[in-house]
Amino acid sequence: MSSYIRLEILLFFRAFETGVGMLVVYRLTDMLKRRLFCDRMWNSTVDILYWLLAGLLLFTALYQCNYGRIRFFMLAGVAFGGIFANFVLNRLLFLVKRCRISSYRHTKRRLWCNRRGRRFEKVKKEKK
Repeated sequence: MSSYIRLEILLFFRAFETGVGMLVVYRLTDMLKRRLFCDRMWNSTVDILYWLLAGLLLFTALYQCNYGRIRFFMLAGVAFGGIFANFVLNRLLFLVKRCRISSYRHTKRRLWCNRRGRRFEKVKKEKK
């Protein structure tokens, strides 16, 4: 394999990593937006700032690696990196959410059984 093709492959994987990083950072900012801001204006402002900074950082990364040449395989690498990260994060977060739901149902059922037992004891005591 020639050194030129090796450089192209490395650029593709660097773009892939950039896409993964951009999606992870977007998910984190989205999570923080949900916790901190309730107003639509603030959410929109944070989104616009994120995309401006992400575009600027992507452009500078492409410029440093590729000397300002825009190549479509690098844009495809960023897109595939984001899609891959989205798929992996959805799978991992599904498992985390599923564990939270099952643990909540388990504790809720135990608490409900304990309350039910207490209610029946109170009814029996009142009848006597």
